[in-house]
Amino acid sequence: MGAFDFLKTDANQHGWHTPTSTIDWCELNYTYSYYIAELVNTLTNVPVIALGLYCAYATVANGVPPRYALVYLGLALIGIGSFGFHASLQWEWQLMDELPMIYVASYAAYLVIDTLPGWKHRFGPSGPIAVLAWCIFVTVSYISLPNPVYHQIAFAGIMTTASLRSIYLLFRLPAERRAKIARLLLIGLGIFVGGFGIWNLDNYFCTELRATRAWLEDRGLGELGHFTQGHGYWHLMTGYGGALLFTAAVALCLEVKTSPYAYDFDATSWFPVVYTVPHDQRDHLKALETLDEKAPLVDASGTSSSFTESRTTTARRTSDPTSVERA
Repeated sequence: MGAFDFLKTDANQHGWHTPTSTIDWCELNYTYSYYIAELVNTLTNVPVIALGLYCAYATVANGVPPRYALVYLGLALIGIGSFGFHASLQWEWQLMDELPMIYVASYAAYLVIDTLPGWKHRFGPSGPIAVLAWCIFVTVSYISLPNPVYHQIAFAGIMTTASLRSIYLLFRLPAERRAKIARLLLIGLGIFVGGFGIWNLDNYFCTELRATRAWLEDRGLGELGHFTQGHGYWHLMTGYGGALLFTAAVALCLEVKTSPYAYDFDATSWFPVVYTVPHDQRDHLKALETLDEKAPLVDASGTSSSFTESRTTTARRTSDPTSVERA
């Protein structure tokens, strides 16, 4: 018996045959399509996949070492696995959803631990081998003990480790840089935790939510029921919050390994990614960071400009991937 079996009352046979997953969700199965078990829970993964691919491309295009773009590709991989899982409710696709969460979180945790200055691995080959061994252990043990609660505990443990390490690293940065990255971390974490909360409300109040959707359906308003699918919000919010957390973690790692002014990100963007600051602008950026953001800057011609305008000008540059050391 798996966790949340009380939600599997409608798990009947359709295009993917009898569900074999150990878990089901509050969305009724095969309501809108013969081949998609949970339509909303399936389609809400599409933005997550697109966001992961975009951030990976933009990160590499901005001259950041490719090893840091892998976390975003991992996010897209999780979205693909989740898409297949909710479309089919098959055990194999469940593994494709849940195990990449462990792999990507473990890799992200390794990045925030491997912060030795320069590009050499902190622990040599032992570090990657240890991460690989951990992932293999979780994979084998989870397949042997297919209880989602075990998976959730393992995932939470990795995320807690990465979060505590990130908090420690923040205090190795100048106050101005620390505040900027910490703000993005808090926003990403808040969105992520908010999605987790909505998902749990969806589980706890499933009976009431299903009754509400049936009531809307009887009155010709069935489409509004889509907005009550709490697990769909989990996908959207953890995908977006996770991307923000990854960007903050990448910026944090790179600034600790190199210089607090060698990399930056646009804090005003909805989808921020790290970019390389050109060498000739790093001293200028460092000087700007030491000024009060509210104080006007006056250039040689006597024209006043704000700190924000100066930073915006700095951010609007053409990336030169050849101007940064590669991992």
